[in-house]
Amino acid sequence: MMQTEYIIIGTYAIVWCMAMLRCYGYLRMKRAVGKAKAKPEPSDLPPLSVIIPTYEQCDALQRNLPTILKQEYPQTFEVIVVDMRSTDETLTYLESLAIRFPHLHVTRIPETARSVSLIRLALTLGIRAASHEWIVLTQPNCRPVSPDWLLRMGQTCSEKKETKMVLGYTQFRREAVSWNALRCRFFRLWQQMLHLPYALRHGAYRADGTNLCYRRSLFLQHRGFADHSNLLVGATDIMVNRNSTKENTAVCLHPDAFMEQETPRYARWWRQERLFFMETRRHFSQGLLYRLKYAGLVGLTWLFTLSTVGALLLSLLWLKDSLTAIVVAVLWVLHAICRAYTFTVSTKELGAHPIILTLPVLLHLIPLWDSIAWLHWLFTKKKTFQKKFI
Repeated sequence: MMQTEYIIIGTYAIVWCMAMLRCYGYLRMKRAVGKAKAKPEPSDLPPLSVIIPTYEQCDALQRNLPTILKQEYPQTFEVIVVDMRSTDETLTYLESLAIRFPHLHVTRIPETARSVSLIRLALTLGIRAASHEWIVLTQPNCRPVSPDWLLRMGQTCSEKKETKMVLGYTQFRREAVSWNALRCRFFRLWQQMLHLPYALRHGAYRADGTNLCYRRSLFLQHRGFADHSNLLVGATDIMVNRNSTKENTAVCLHPDAFMEQETPRYARWWRQERLFFMETRRHFSQGLLYRLKYAGLVGLTWLFTLSTVGALLLSLLWLKDSLTAIVVAVLWVLHAICRAYTFTVSTKELGAHPIILTLPVLLHLIPLWDSIAWLHWLFTKKKTFQKKFI
């Protein structure tokens, strides 16, 4: 029986070490933020063009756009808002705001546009209208956490000549206490703690367009969104995935460069977001390594939990050995403490609200969320994801 106990403890120790390495991986974001803080003050900054597509979001523009217009950027910058035929007070508000801020420019999608996705057309019009090489993409419901947002993003753009895109960090604002809000905040935080460090080592897997710098010449060189112009969503995700490399991609993780996005109020947004990403992912040209890593990390969470339960049951019910069970329990407690600490430390560095008590539950729900989204996508007509011709 002694040999069996050694096998149980040895096998569990291997899985435990793998789980502890994942805890150590959470600290990558903390180290990256620390390096960004240590960078010297920027000197050579490029002029920037901020592009914001909008539709029926006058209230969001009123809350967030002035913060962008008042950025303390020592170089020239302009803000281009592209209206996608809003029927609310958007145009009236933008025209009144343009009187106060001469660097605000407003354009509108023509009524004759019928055959392409409006969001892609809006981004294309904004980028083509931009006066500067570096463009910054964001959305009406996003607000920089600091007046130095553009300063830090511009600094990262100019650090290396090879840089052609810069990914920034965005989090959902902690505005409401609800299951949907917690789920949205956690899932976005967890994913960015994976794909932003990955972008530094291998190139970007995706970028959602809420805090993204991109060279205008690179956009025009690859014909913008011509290859997927009829897809309703996923414009920036596909653009970044297809054109990003380790050499041309940078990540800006200075706390001044963080962006806050208004938390979605309804669970329907979550379902639609996950559904449409499943379709967007189908059009990616690279990212197999990321997806394997993602699957491995998700599987490791469940593997460690099942190994813990299995080792405890074997020790107590079959071997009747309380010592082995105690060793397994102690290792599990050490892992739980380490995971909570490393995740919380990185979360605080990112300016997000710590998630401690619900963290184990949320981590175990990730494969369930992904499976539901995949099944939803599998049984959804593919016409749903394409622009309807009218």
